[in-house]
Amino acid sequence: MRLLFSLPLILAAGVAMAASETTAETIDSGEWQLIAQDGVRVSYQASFAIDAEGMITGKAPCNRYFGPNGATLPALLLNSIASTRMYCDRMADESSYLSSLALMTASEIRGETLVLTGPDDRSLEFARDPGSKSLICDTCGG
Repeated sequence: MRLLFSLPLILAAGVAMAASETTAETIDSGEWQLIAQDGVRVSYQASFAIDAEGMITGKAPCNRYFGPNGATLPALLLNSIASTRMYCDRMADESSYLSSLALMTASEIRGETLVLTGPDDRSLEFARDPGSKSLICDTCGG
């Protein structure tokens, strides 16, 4: 009887593990374009990508950035982000974006979007095609 009782738990653990692996494979398959920060649509361009080895790359409003993910997807540990150092008129947006990115601790695919989340309900939401007419910002209120 113990074997029968434990079987559903084993199956549930296997399904959870498979879902996590699927999410990781989907997240690391190309570049994502920023659509919202902390639930508010952004007016600037930024991107995020992570490869199978856990290296992140992207473009903030002014500069390219890169660094390692110190955790295993879908978890994030982005405390070693480096960037180029060119000036543009969006430096305040760049600082805000990179500061938020460094705080993100988890990643999740939600429909057409990738949502990175961190403490205190912080979030960054990305889409493959931010101009898609069917795209709904999952983290944006109302």
